[in-house]
Amino acid sequence: MLKEVGLKKGSFVSGFIIYIELLLKGMKSIAVKVSLHESAAVPGLFYTVRVSSRAVHPRLKMVPHEGLVVVVPLRYDMRHVDTLVVRHCDWIGNAMARIESVHASMDPASSALLPEVLTFQCTKERWRVVYHEQEGIKRVKIVERPGRELVLRGRIENAELCRSALRVWVNKKAGHDLLPLLGDLAGKHRFRFEKAVVRLQKSRWGSCTSKGTISLNSKLLFLPRPLAESVMLHELCHTVHMNHSVTFKELLTASDPSWKEHDRELKTGWKFVPRWVEV
Repeated sequence: MLKEVGLKKGSFVSGFIIYIELLLKGMKSIAVKVSLHESAAVPGLFYTVRVSSRAVHPRLKMVPHEGLVVVVPLRYDMRHVDTLVVRHCDWIGNAMARIESVHASMDPASSALLPEVLTFQCTKERWRVVYHEQEGIKRVKIVERPGRELVLRGRIENAELCRSALRVWVNKKAGHDLLPLLGDLAGKHRFRFEKAVVRLQKSRWGSCTSKGTISLNSKLLFLPRPLAESVMLHELCHTVHMNHSVTFKELLTASDPSWKEHDRELKTGWKFVPRWVEV
């Protein structure tokens, strides 16, 4: 989950590559990698800029595994971005310190860029990952073996091809495991939805449209079951109330009495998601 931060003046954070993401109406997002940008005023301060058609005002947020992100509206004067970031350096440093404190408590294996084991807490499964190089093959193929073993074959020296193949596999598994769970929760709590999809999303754990289509983040597979179910119940409640009003919260409390505690835990839910999924 994205960590939104309000920022003040002070120290700085470094080490992040910049991307500009143009979200254009009627088009898919276009991510363009540009040269590494460093603050002219504060050497060692790096950040990501995203231009969003949905943004009304510029905002800053701290994203695990990515760092500081500045979201600005279309036609925003980019000359003001650096001034905005520098003005809020103190909160940037504090937010990064909080994220790094969570990193310190994580299993070191979760930081690996190529996994040896996949742990899905939602379904209480562990899959062993094996890599077999095959000459003359330009892609990576995944084969499932008995005993929850995944074999990646092909051009395994290319780490990004391996990660891409694993992400596709995780997304398919999420559809197989998460959608039936959503259906069971809907039946148990007497909710109705029109359609459900799974996507490997960067930020949101889930969403619900006014037409009753629920979208779930495939990364929910990595979360403990109570947290994953809490996200699903939250979105199911949106099929009744498309807001966060008092009546919405009353309905959510009836369905998920511990939703406030779950909501707090979800703010650092990214700690359960391996780094290779994000990069």
